[in-house]
Amino acid sequence: MENNINKLPEGIPDPEDIREQYPIEEDSDTLEPFDDSSEHRVINADDPQELEYWSGQFQISTEALKAVVVLRGNSVREVKKYLSV
Repeated sequence: MENNINKLPEGIPDPEDIREQYPIEEDSDTLEPFDDSSEHRVINADDPQELEYWSGQFQISTEALKAVVVLRGNSVREVKKYLSV
């Protein structure tokens, strides 16, 4: 009996052949690091202007933002996680 464990079904190309035909270029030297400094900020729920700003950023009402701050805290990172943005 033949060992068919590593044999691909007919018509399916070998992944190694594909990798040789279409190599992935290394581009780490051209990419700029992404640092979202807003992630480390906190939302002052007592400041109406700040609530207005962040509710605009998250595209939610100020009342909804206040509720999220009560539920998850005032960290922008936690609010983003909660809102899945």
